[in-house]
Amino acid sequence: MKTITAIVGVFLLVGAVSGQTRPFEIQVSYGGWTLSPFRTIVERECELAIRDELDKLVGSAIPDLLVSPYLSDIDLPSSGHFMSLAIWYRFGRSRLSAGLRGDYFNFKLPFTVAVSESLEVFGFPLAGLDVRSLGSIRLDGLALSLLGRWTPLLTRRMELSLQAGLMMLPFQGELSMNQTTTLSTPLGDIKFSGTVGHDFDEIRNLGLDLPATIYSPTLGIEFRFRIVPEVGLHLNATAAQGTFYSGGLFFSF
Repeated sequence: MKTITAIVGVFLLVGAVSGQTRPFEIQVSYGGWTLSPFRTIVERECELAIRDELDKLVGSAIPDLLVSPYLSDIDLPSSGHFMSLAIWYRFGRSRLSAGLRGDYFNFKLPFTVAVSESLEVFGFPLAGLDVRSLGSIRLDGLALSLLGRWTPLLTRRMELSLQAGLMMLPFQGELSMNQTTTLSTPLGDIKFSGTVGHDFDEIRNLGLDLPATIYSPTLGIEFRFRIVPEVGLHLNATAAQGTFYSGGLFFSF
C-alpha cells in the first residue's frame, strides 16, 4: 500500500509541476477473462494442483505398489469476470503515458479428469483402472499492473493506444473435486469414490510448491472515444495469463 501511495504521489507531483491541462485519466472497467488461446502459468499451476489431489485420492483407495505411472487427461476450460480501476498520467504533450491498474477478479475453472490405466505387480497386468473426476477451481483476488501506453492514433474524439507492462497476480483460491475410481478385475468391477476440497494455502501446507504470486508481462490494445473533453468510453483487450477484454468509462482531469 505504501508503494502504491508513493507512485500516485509522484504522478500528482509531476502533474502539478508541468501545469498540463488534464494530464490525468481515471478508468473504470468491467469485463471477462479466459485462459484461451494461451497455455499460461495459471493453467500449468492449476493442473499441477489437480494432479496432486487426484494422486492422493487414488492412493487412498489403491496401494501405490499396484499403480503404474499414469497419464491424466485434464480438460480445463475457464470463465470469469473482473472489475478494474486505473489511473494514467500523460507526459506533457507527448503520446506516452504511465499508469497503475488494479483488477479485482473472480475466475471459475471447471475441469474434468479422465484416467485409463492398468494395474501391475512386478510388471504383470492385474486389473484395469478407470478414473473419472469432476471439479472446479475458483481464483479471486486483486491483481496490480504497472503499465506504459503509447498512442499512435490521436484525434480530438478518438484514440488508439498500445499498452505494455508487468502484472502481479495473487495465486489464491479453492479446489474442489469429486472422483470415482473403477477397478476392472476378472472377478468383477470394484468402485471407489472420494471428494476433496482445499484452499491453496492448505494445498501448500500439504507439501505442494504453488507460487503465492504470479508475475506476468502484459500486452494490450485500447480504443477510446471522447463524448466530451473530460469524459469518454473505452474498450480494451489484454493478453496476460489469458485474455482479458473489458469496457468502461474514463475521466480526464
